[in-house]
Amino acid sequence: MADNTTEEYIRGLEKTGLTREEALIYITLIQHGKKGTYIKDLTDHLPIKRTTIYSILNRLHDRGCVRENSEYEGPKGAKIYAAISPELYMSRIINKKKKEFEILEKIELDVIDRLETMYLESIEFSVNEIDDFLKPYLSPLYEKGWKVIEHIVEKFQITHEFEAYDTTLLVPDAKIVKDAGFMVFKYNRDVENDENTLNYMFDMLSRKGKEEVLNKGIGIEDVELIESVIEIKGKKFKGHSPKFKFEHTDKYIQMTETVMIPIKDKIFFMWAENHKFILEMADRIL
Repeated sequence: MADNTTEEYIRGLEKTGLTREEALIYITLIQHGKKGTYIKDLTDHLPIKRTTIYSILNRLHDRGCVRENSEYEGPKGAKIYAAISPELYMSRIINKKKKEFEILEKIELDVIDRLETMYLESIEFSVNEIDDFLKPYLSPLYEKGWKVIEHIVEKFQITHEFEAYDTTLLVPDAKIVKDAGFMVFKYNRDVENDENTLNYMFDMLSRKGKEEVLNKGIGIEDVELIESVIEIKGKKFKGHSPKFKFEHTDKYIQMTETVMIPIKDKIFFMWAENHKFILEMADRIL
């Protein structure tokens, strides 16, 4: 069993793509310095079969971290293998990853963007496919180039006493957050001044919205929901100015705005990249 220091080295090398046995052989060759050593010596000191060592050395040679040392010969002309400098090995890995990343960036520009457009076109709903209840609110957005890419309607009122309309839209002029949300909850009673219902819905939608963002797998590590007052056409409504913390950073960035608008028997809840898009969605409502 390797000691603690060797185990630490092995774990580090495994993160570069080496297997445990590959890492162990590479470390052993490093310990033999520039001269290196031959296969039998490795067999005598490592719990790895001779035939396995042969194949591992070939893989390490292909990876660029081991070389044949032609300046020396082992017993009976045996080949000598030596480790490449760890710094040089790491530099080769980093350069390789950079080239791979450059290729991926080019693919994103040349192919992925067009495929994403094709994908969105395949999942979008035409204005005739959305529920009649939503058409008065969403038709003006269609005319501006907005697209509906998700459309969920639940009209049974048994549990919550409301009909639910949940729509995700694609915003043509958005810079970072390309989608926006337009939700409507239609009750069988007037809820515009029902504080209990409004507080419950605001808290529930805020909580669910945060959970959905964190579960999207887009690199967001935390969300701060900062309550705010959103002014639309001279009226003030309850909303959020959320801040997002991405992985590998300590900064929180504000990227969206949310607002809840109660009108008679309906509660509208909307979110988008900025206030301008909120105003566009709210225009027909108010």
